[in-house]
Amino acid sequence: MAIELMKDLLKIDQLVGENTVQAIIEGDILAPDIKPDISRVVAVEGNIQVTKQEAQENKILVEGRIQFKVLYVSEKGEAPLYSIDSSTDFKQNIELEGLTSQMKSEVIAEIEHIDYTLNNERKIGVKAVINVEGKGKQEGHIEITKDLEGMEDIEVLKETLQYTDVIGSNSSDTLVKDAFELEKDLPEVKEVLKWQAVAIEKETKITDGKVIVGGNVLLEVLYIGEEEENSLNIVKKEIPFTHFIEVPEAYSDMEYKLKMKVDEVYTDIKENAEEERRILEVEGIVNIEAVVMENQKREVVVDAYSPTQALNLEKSKLQLKEHLGIHRSQVLLRETLELPSSHPPMAQVFSISAKPIVTDYNIVDHKVMMEGVLETTVIYTSEEGLQPIYSYMQEIPFRNHMEIEGLKGNMDADVEFVVQDLDYNTINEEQIEIKINIGTTCQAYCIKNIDVVANVEELEELVDVTKRPSLTIYFFQEGDSLWKIAKKYNTTVQHIMESNEIEKPEDIKAGDEIIIEKVYNFKF
Repeated sequence: MAIELMKDLLKIDQLVGENTVQAIIEGDILAPDIKPDISRVVAVEGNIQVTKQEAQENKILVEGRIQFKVLYVSEKGEAPLYSIDSSTDFKQNIELEGLTSQMKSEVIAEIEHIDYTLNNERKIGVKAVINVEGKGKQEGHIEITKDLEGMEDIEVLKETLQYTDVIGSNSSDTLVKDAFELEKDLPEVKEVLKWQAVAIEKETKITDGKVIVGGNVLLEVLYIGEEEENSLNIVKKEIPFTHFIEVPEAYSDMEYKLKMKVDEVYTDIKENAEEERRILEVEGIVNIEAVVMENQKREVVVDAYSPTQALNLEKSKLQLKEHLGIHRSQVLLRETLELPSSHPPMAQVFSISAKPIVTDYNIVDHKVMMEGVLETTVIYTSEEGLQPIYSYMQEIPFRNHMEIEGLKGNMDADVEFVVQDLDYNTINEEQIEIKINIGTTCQAYCIKNIDVVANVEELEELVDVTKRPSLTIYFFQEGDSLWKIAKKYNTTVQHIMESNEIEKPEDIKAGDEIIIEKVYNFKF
């Protein structure tokens, strides 16, 4: 009877390639006619959005937009601070050899740095350095051999594959709304200057066909008050939200990965019962992307032989991404910010924003050692000069580590940082103590390359063992296995274990003696 190969199908996303490109986006920001001339720029911030990504032949086409927020002071204006909103569109190609239009693409874009120059009293030149990372994937099925049948004395070596199956992914926007009245010690709102917001995951559940995400939007609003002595003010608010993302094939006990970003915040000022502009209405758009994954196990035939019959094996290479889990932790960072010597002393701090950046990570046994930089921007007032609003930026390096069972040095990981909480205290006119809670997400995995049996052909000739000695003493060496020895001497693993009274193959170590008896198989 001919050897029959029992086949199975693996659904796998194969990584075609990945690449990161750096681009410089330049543009001019003009002061609107209703705003006074620019005397000095205090800060320029940016928020990047990817509006389109398209897999094409050997590349990914990326289109996006950078939204700029400029804060400046003016000698010709009455307010202590003014703001300008502007945006610049960009297009970028990410070269990926082997990509086709039928494949999937993933894109992540981040702003690395923003430079600006005051060209004249009405125009600011900006230059943003952005990093755009792209991955190309091909979704498909791979056929594997899970067993061999049809031959009595065939020996089969199997290996259990552990891999990650992406069940599905989806993204959608959720509208986060709130209206609240300012505390009594805060003045009425004359004008909102800027906002900063970050979405924080609190609890996520997977049910049949849905990913339920619960979280908070941490919102900070900088505004000008109606009272001159309280001209600049900060309002902080946590806005809870719950959102459902449809992933049809998802069910409980699967793993997930989230990406959340606040794309836009709209504010409006309303009067309260006393006709005071103290009610702040907020609407924010949070984009949430969910990827649902399931760890799979499959047995695959990696080798085979017969002690009596010559076989011809055809093997193929299989590459799998083995997922070791998504792990989350937090690191509490305390640091003292020092005012640059070129800046006037601080009288009052109004705003501190922080952006975490992953600079490097290394993998040692069971640990991911992560390094990052926290870009902090401080906006403050000084009692010196006619224009009292100033800002400065300071980079804070930090480290963190995360233990992941099964992680080894030849594996890899995706690391993300997000600021979940920030508090500060002014020490003196030159120092600020900050306390920041940084959330860390680490997705660990390894790329496994394995040779698997694709086809087996039974040859006509028989295995001749008559010239072998009846008894062979073999010294076990580093890298040996009972399978290799049994195949070499045309016997079986079971026969070697019985002859040597071996209970567990893993108990054998280099230097141990193994007796190999010649086995005759008579066919009548």
